[in-house]
Amino acid sequence: MKKYNLLKVLAITIFVAWLLTLIIPGSYVDYTGAVTSSGIAGIGVWGLLSNLSISIAYFNGIAVFLIAVACFYAVLNKVEVYNNFTNKVTSLFKGKERLLVSIVTITFGIISLFVSDFIILLVFVPFIYKVMKELEIDKKIILSSSLVAGLIGSMCGIYNSTLFSAFNLELNTLLLVKIVLFIVSISILLVFIAPRKKKKQNTNKATKKTSSKTKNVKEETKTKAVKKVTVKSNEKKVNKILYATLTLLLGGLGINKIYAGQIKSGILRLLFSWTLIPFVLSIAEFITVLTEKSDKDGKIPVTSKRRNNVSFAVLLVLFVLFVIGTIIPWESLFTNCTIFTDFNSFVSSIKIGDYAIFGNIIGQPIVTDASTGASSGTISIFGSWSMTDVSIFLFIIVAVIVLFSNIKFNDFIATTTASIKKVLPVAITAMLISIVLVIMVTSGINVTIANAILKLTKGFNIATTTLATMVGSVLTADFYYFISTVGSVVTATITNKDYYGVVALIIQSVYNLMMIFVPTSVGLVIGLYYLDIPYNKWFKFIWKLLLILLVIIIVTSIVVYALV
Repeated sequence: MKKYNLLKVLAITIFVAWLLTLIIPGSYVDYTGAVTSSGIAGIGVWGLLSNLSISIAYFNGIAVFLIAVACFYAVLNKVEVYNNFTNKVTSLFKGKERLLVSIVTITFGIISLFVSDFIILLVFVPFIYKVMKELEIDKKIILSSSLVAGLIGSMCGIYNSTLFSAFNLELNTLLLVKIVLFIVSISILLVFIAPRKKKKQNTNKATKKTSSKTKNVKEETKTKAVKKVTVKSNEKKVNKILYATLTLLLGGLGINKIYAGQIKSGILRLLFSWTLIPFVLSIAEFITVLTEKSDKDGKIPVTSKRRNNVSFAVLLVLFVLFVIGTIIPWESLFTNCTIFTDFNSFVSSIKIGDYAIFGNIIGQPIVTDASTGASSGTISIFGSWSMTDVSIFLFIIVAVIVLFSNIKFNDFIATTTASIKKVLPVAITAMLISIVLVIMVTSGINVTIANAILKLTKGFNIATTTLATMVGSVLTADFYYFISTVGSVVTATITNKDYYGVVALIIQSVYNLMMIFVPTSVGLVIGLYYLDIPYNKWFKFIWKLLLILLVIIIVTSIVVYALV
């Protein structure tokens, strides 16, 4: 029933957008920079359904991304070491819920200051949700610590290519102001969503239940301990010194795993040795092996829970760093940085004769011809990966985990199918809400409305610019299309370029602030649907924070405007 509440809000939003096409004329910004009316051109019912198909065709990337994330976690949940890791994280933060919420909030906020597409960070949310759910943290707080924190980071984003090119800005434009605004905003969010301590009720009953549970746990532990001893007695062992030596010297090629009889693991490390990931794993494993006690014959078990946990922790860190690294625009943030462009060129040039090894087997990296400026290839430069690139990466990881683990194929199919069925309604809903954007962009109504608001005052005015951004954000909830339509109206109306820094600050901060609660926000729709939070309850929960942040943005804009 809660999901139906959200669907009703989305249906009303789409209906209102369609209704506007029947009564408001569309407009466009011509080549001279003037806003020209194109008259009323109602879309009609047929046109509405046609735009529905357009939204599916143009915005299916979000659906593929959500399916990739669902498959990724469906497979991870079948891996014992992952479940052990989440249980350890949960137990670590038991009674420290505020600390966990603070860490997640600050982390999402800081990362979003730099990334090019905040929505991609949703790849980490299922793990966070699993831990916080076990700790019985309120769903609205979970959504706030991830989505809202990320949008606050985007409010104060250090670099945005679309915004910077539209207003001809430099990287250091109002940089200090953005940092201060971020610190203030994220601090207010932390205070706003701090989990409240639950009241203790029925202490005596709880104590009795706990004591009985403790006895049961002890008995189970004893039973498990007996079982573990039995298993260890039959477990295959290897010479500790030899295994440690092979791990240090040849672990990057998987030779130590082959020696230990773990053929699959050895082949996997050999295949991915060029990534240097097996080398990092072998260093961590070498240190772990040195600290393990050997038996009287100087041997240790082939596998150990501790070794598996260390390897998984290292892989997790590498995965997180890699995903974050792929979406931070390094070469735009750092002047004269071309390391990743050069790397793509180097990899694409690796050939045996005329046969491009990397390009034909894995994929051709995108390279730009210096003479013509034309680009070719499929794998984007590190730091400019899109949602589609990350989706492909996740699908590849899923395939690797399934091939080199104990997950049976039929089990894999059943698990992923169930996960896709669960996430499919979320994916379709997130995709279809883009119909509002399609209606506005194709009809030009958002341009008409923005122009009418901005014309209420002469030249630049903080109030009208803020209002135009707020209304335009609801109608055009995609920053690229927002800038290409409403942004072009702003530059056509406000011709004094001295104010462009303040204008950009207002647009960037107000737009992302609106994405926290407007029903056309794709990230919000995904979060509300996935966590099963009614839209009206979310609005009641978040409106005070929105009002406070809006006041802070306006005050900041006034101060900056006064100093220009």
